[in-house]
Amino acid sequence: MKDATHAGLDAIEPLVRMSDLTEYRQALQRRLTGEWDDERFTAFRLRFGVYGQKQAGVQMVRIKIPGGIVPTPWLKALARVNRTFAQGPAHITTRQDFQLYYVPLDRTADMLEDLYTHGITTREACGNTLRNMSACSLAGACPRELVDAGRVAEQLSRSWIRHPLVQHMPRKMKFTVSGCATDCGASPIHDLGFIATEKDGRKGFRVLAGGGLGGQPIMAAEVLSFVAEEDLPVVVEATARLHQRYSNRRDRSLARLKFVLKRFGAEKFVALFQEEFERLKGLQQRPWQPLAWRKPTEAAVDRTPSGVVASHDGSAAVVIYAPLGLFTSDQLDQLHDIAVAAGVSQLRTTRDQKIAMLGVAKDMVAAVIAAVKAIGFDVPAQAEDVPDVVSCPGTTTCRIGITNSQSFGLQVEKEAHGDVLARGVSVHVSGCQNSCGLHHVADIGLHGMGKKIDGKAAPHYQLHFGGDATRGVVGFEGPVIAARLANQAVKLLQAAIAPVRAAGEDIRAWAERQGKDGINAILAPLDGIGGDERFTDWGDADVFLGPPKAKGECAAPQVSTTYYTDLADDGLVNLDRYLARGRWPEALKAGEEATVYAVRLLLATKGIVTEDGEESESVFARLRAANAGAEALNAFDSVLAERTSALVSGDADSYREAVAYFIDTVGMILRQPAAPVVAAVGNLADVLVEVA
Repeated sequence: MKDATHAGLDAIEPLVRMSDLTEYRQALQRRLTGEWDDERFTAFRLRFGVYGQKQAGVQMVRIKIPGGIVPTPWLKALARVNRTFAQGPAHITTRQDFQLYYVPLDRTADMLEDLYTHGITTREACGNTLRNMSACSLAGACPRELVDAGRVAEQLSRSWIRHPLVQHMPRKMKFTVSGCATDCGASPIHDLGFIATEKDGRKGFRVLAGGGLGGQPIMAAEVLSFVAEEDLPVVVEATARLHQRYSNRRDRSLARLKFVLKRFGAEKFVALFQEEFERLKGLQQRPWQPLAWRKPTEAAVDRTPSGVVASHDGSAAVVIYAPLGLFTSDQLDQLHDIAVAAGVSQLRTTRDQKIAMLGVAKDMVAAVIAAVKAIGFDVPAQAEDVPDVVSCPGTTTCRIGITNSQSFGLQVEKEAHGDVLARGVSVHVSGCQNSCGLHHVADIGLHGMGKKIDGKAAPHYQLHFGGDATRGVVGFEGPVIAARLANQAVKLLQAAIAPVRAAGEDIRAWAERQGKDGINAILAPLDGIGGDERFTDWGDADVFLGPPKAKGECAAPQVSTTYYTDLADDGLVNLDRYLARGRWPEALKAGEEATVYAVRLLLATKGIVTEDGEESESVFARLRAANAGAEALNAFDSVLAERTSALVSGDADSYREAVAYFIDTVGMILRQPAAPVVAAVGNLADVLVEVA
């Protein structure tokens, strides 16, 4: 029987459930034996953080770190898992996750078991899900914070992990939390951003929604000027339901929530959001534990925090500089031992690929710094003493990477050391237009692209200038430069930008004044040099062949049966929630939606295509016309009969049970050996349109 308890609404949801591992092992076995085709398994494994690499036969495994919170024992577990199952360094991403690489597919289940046993989750780290919830880099330590944004992100993650509503969305969603108005979490570039604030003596949050970068960067709009902490899960639900209802399922390149904002315009988008939020308020959510609020104090704000930062509790946060967030297994082990010796119970990963030790006693700071430097990392006296360089992996592992952004980023990082003109000028590099390196929001941003030189493909970078994530400013698009000359271009541009930044000028405004012609003039010393090197990318020995033909898995296709199953379950959960509040019309509507999705699931297995937005009566008529079998039709007729009875009697209990029984009946039919193979209908995802 399915009910609200089935959805976990009566208890706090843990980040790890070992039942997830059982589910993954079973699915992996089905793929390895050929019972499932690759499309179906891809849609499945992405929800468990297992992502296909550029290299055949191996996977990248993304570890979800809500709020960037890393309990000290996790470092030892990550070191062991990386050493045992993966190859190369572990990598901190711009979403505060860890990624491990070159994991053979047949070993992924054993790897997940090791991680899950130690409380580390990969659930919904990839795929069309609610991805990792990020937070301020110094959350938990910053003197300016009203609340620990990392803890808020962690609680929100547990409020929505495994929920059927967010397992198969039109596209991924990225959320963030900031502990104060400085907004170090960068709300404008996220699908949903929470900014801690105080209004009329009450602590709460501003809410922004509809932002995102990628090929078409769009800044988020403020949808709520204030919301109390207990309503944060409602805000998440409102966002997810707007995404399910209005986002484009036909064209994955236009399926992010930001395109709903673009289509409707800010005024209507905000109105739709607020209407949905009000409709959902008061319905049962997973339990919310009250936050620990505090009175902030003034402190300096570094755009890229580094070094030793005085915490609000009298201890210190030691921010460790690791070039591009790369850590060997040995270094992770050594960091663990340093943290234990210093009495540190947790660390925080940062959006700019660093890691911070929190709660270091003042008399231990010098020893920690010395130990960190001894294993090859730095703890600078100030942020500008080290290069501010961020990069995604690019073609080192990514299927859709065009340039080797990581090798190039390491080169820029290396050359910036000791260069006074490079200080304080941020450089962000992405291997393609998708902005995993956040190139749109840096002083100097670069994204990889292919371009022809004398008819031959050559790797290039598109330049961007003066972006700022916290202010919601996208960088000015400048000229294109050959990849092999890009490091020299960066040095020329750093020299030009350094006095601009020192004078407090806005770098984007400076770039606009210069225009592409002015920037080209700065780059003029590079004209006519490079030769055949221009056809080989950084870190590569082979001649560049052009952008890859392979499809990435960021927008992997959905298997329609799984999508229908989840939304049928979600509809039943909503029926219970509305009934619990005595909201009859909405309860009956939720029951109808659950029934429609169960019918569509049954029809899909018979090759009958239905459309999102199709009237329920039309879907029901298709069921009667199909050879659905007596068992299914009898259960369906019971749903209709009990609905009529509920309208007459005012008692919906029997109707609710009839809907639950029908969903279970459809599931049982699908599990029967004679049922068609689910993978055969996977291509139906291509015809899905907007959710009504």
